[in-house]
Amino acid sequence: MSATNPNNIPSRLKLKVVPPTSPKETAAPAKTNPADTSTHQPSVENTQPVKPQQSFNFARLIVIGGLVAGGVWVSQMPIPNSVRTEARLEPLPDSHRFVYMQVPGSVTKFWVNPGDFVNVGQRIASVATLDLDAEIIQKQAKLQEQESSSSAALARIPVVQSKLEEAIQVELAARRQVEETREEIERMKGGNPPPEIQKLQAEIEALSSKIPGIEAEILGLQENLQGTEKLISKYDNPELKELMAQLPLQQKLSELRGQKATLMGNIARKEQEILEIKHQMVAKTEEIAAVKQERKQKLANRQDELASRVAIKQTAMQELAAAKDEVAIRTPVIKTLRKELQKLQSEQQKNQILEAPISGIVVSQNLHEKVGKKMSENQDVLEIANLDKLVASIEVPQTDSDLVKGIVKKPSATVILQPLEPGLPAITTRIENIEPVLQSDPSGQKQLLLVRAIVDNRQRLFQPNAKVYAQIEVEPIPLYQRVQRELMKLFKIRKYV
Repeated sequence: MSATNPNNIPSRLKLKVVPPTSPKETAAPAKTNPADTSTHQPSVENTQPVKPQQSFNFARLIVIGGLVAGGVWVSQMPIPNSVRTEARLEPLPDSHRFVYMQVPGSVTKFWVNPGDFVNVGQRIASVATLDLDAEIIQKQAKLQEQESSSSAALARIPVVQSKLEEAIQVELAARRQVEETREEIERMKGGNPPPEIQKLQAEIEALSSKIPGIEAEILGLQENLQGTEKLISKYDNPELKELMAQLPLQQKLSELRGQKATLMGNIARKEQEILEIKHQMVAKTEEIAAVKQERKQKLANRQDELASRVAIKQTAMQELAAAKDEVAIRTPVIKTLRKELQKLQSEQQKNQILEAPISGIVVSQNLHEKVGKKMSENQDVLEIANLDKLVASIEVPQTDSDLVKGIVKKPSATVILQPLEPGLPAITTRIENIEPVLQSDPSGQKQLLLVRAIVDNRQRLFQPNAKVYAQIEVEPIPLYQRVQRELMKLFKIRKYV
């Protein structure tokens, strides 16, 4: 410590922790005798204990604020949301098909029983036909039509073949002309032009050779002009004005000026002559370009002609292929018709087989009552229902309809169906459509939004009219909105506000 600072507090007092006090309660520091510089010890005889001041608990405020902020943050967090309701499984509208009598007759035997599962094309019944004359006549007419068409196609083949050969020869001639014109153009590009272009190029070279001589003449005339202009400027000197007043000198000056005009005129004529030569060269060059353009146009015309000939050949080829294809197509058809006709004729009095049009379950009952019964054409024999797919008709309460409507167009619009049977697994499928109009429940007290989803039932886990629980996955919403919705539904707040 410095001996010259008597008011300094010893360093050991700075480490002492005391409770905060007000300025009035703070004790005045002890005065130190300036003359006493040996010990510098503070006076502590009159110090009294100070009562600590009561402070505000900021930690508790921070904790409360943190809890409030955390609660607000948690309430804003989006949470998974779903609509839970019930659904009923129903067959598809087009899942039922009837098997009809193809011709008048009677069922002699059913190969299936009610409740049996049948595959498409499976034999289900035998029918004894009463009269197959009309069908036999129809087959004969079709057979005759096919045979006539096949004969006509066979007759067209040699005609079209000759047309095709002629088109090929014409195409080859047109292709040769195109190649000749193309080679001529290539020779022009390679420096070997046709005679007319060679003639024009020679004329251009001849005209071009004249220009240097004329330019030399112009140069000589320009030199003479410069000498004449110097003499004229000499005679026009103001110092020789009195001497130039003499008549002989005036005549000399006039002669010089006349000579200047003559030289300038000759120069202009020579320049005009060069300009005309250049114009002639340009005209010759344009003629060469015209010849080249004529060759290109000739090539284009011949290429168009070649394309036309190729199209004619292609048409002939297509006609020939069509005739051959028609024969190839009609030949097996004719064979099939002949076999079918023979079969109809041989089985006219035999049983006709009815086959299942779709895969499904036979739902018709009392099939034995139809055996031996006379039936007309197009009369239904039995009914088959395809239960591979069912429709889940989901009834969504009006209070949750706004959540469901917002997701129907999204690929993620799914619904989880929980069967009532404990042993059956839950399935997830996609919502197909939503009815635009709300409907009343059987009691008439609730309005329901009908949502439909397709259920894959190929494993035959579900039966029509079965009841299931449905859970529709909708868009996540904040926690506070979820709580608000549940409270509004529970207490029916919308009824009072």
